[in-house]
Amino acid sequence: MDVDLLEAVQLGDSRQWIRIRAANAANPLLLLVQMGPGLPMINEARTLQRALSLEEHFTVVYWDQRGCGLSARPAAATPEVHLATMVGDVERLLEMLCDRFAGPAIVAGFSMGATIAALAAGRRPDLVGTLVAVGMDVDGAAAGTNAYEFAIAAARTRRNRRAIRQLEAIGPPPHLEPRKFATRARWVADFGGVHTGATYASEFRRLLAGLLRSPDYSLRDTMGALRGIRATPAGLVPDLEALDLGRALPAVNVPIVFVQGRHDQVAPAAVATKYAALVQAPSKRLVAFEHSAHMPHLEEPVRFREVMAEVRLDYRRMLDRRPAAS
Repeated sequence: MDVDLLEAVQLGDSRQWIRIRAANAANPLLLLVQMGPGLPMINEARTLQRALSLEEHFTVVYWDQRGCGLSARPAAATPEVHLATMVGDVERLLEMLCDRFAGPAIVAGFSMGATIAALAAGRRPDLVGTLVAVGMDVDGAAAGTNAYEFAIAAARTRRNRRAIRQLEAIGPPPHLEPRKFATRARWVADFGGVHTGATYASEFRRLLAGLLRSPDYSLRDTMGALRGIRATPAGLVPDLEALDLGRALPAVNVPIVFVQGRHDQVAPAAVATKYAALVQAPSKRLVAFEHSAHMPHLEEPVRFREVMAEVRLDYRRMLDRRPAAS
């Protein structure tokens, strides 16, 4: 790596951590905004490098957001985290990065991360060269209904009495309490609606192994990351359930590439397709991943690398068309 740095940054009232990695420091800036609520990103650096090789073509910024991973606070000092606060954090981080690297960033957001990245781009399009929205949360009510109906239908088809009992106990959405939200999420994952080849337990094992094997996390940091996963849904779950990007963000003045798994039961393809047709942007493209659910970048990594190569090429062309500074 030409660049390989772990740094603390001050974003508003919160000290947060980023890792910057690049084979060539001249490569375009790429900020990765993790899915949530509460999931860290810096621990994913090795996994994503092996799967996607992004550092070969971008200056990649991995970020543990407010309340997550290395940026988690001690339990007694952990305030509620809300979408609006996280959008502000994205703006502040982009200001710092764009000033440091002298240009707008490509921003790739995943699930909730795509949502807050889009909202930040809507407010500060000058900081974003291209937005890549992977499995973006668009409509909380529609997504919640879809997820619950998928999970309970799959449970009944498979005659999984435990799943049926738990899902009937929480009832249809909205699921504003973290416990109910987690129950729904667990069974959606177990029935293939998050990752077509994984379950809730296997994804948790992958997360834990990534934290324990990462050179950036001590055992104490790992415990803090797990605590952040438990703590952050309290404020974010109600925000996500109330989300309606069609009303909140009908236009974004940056190019957008939507990446959508056909089998996604968390951010369903029909909702993403509707929003992609509705939103106004200088350019927009919807790329369907036919064999993926909610994590197409990990389920079809070769296809995702191709998409990112096209994004990089379009970004370079955009920079070439800009008038030279006087």
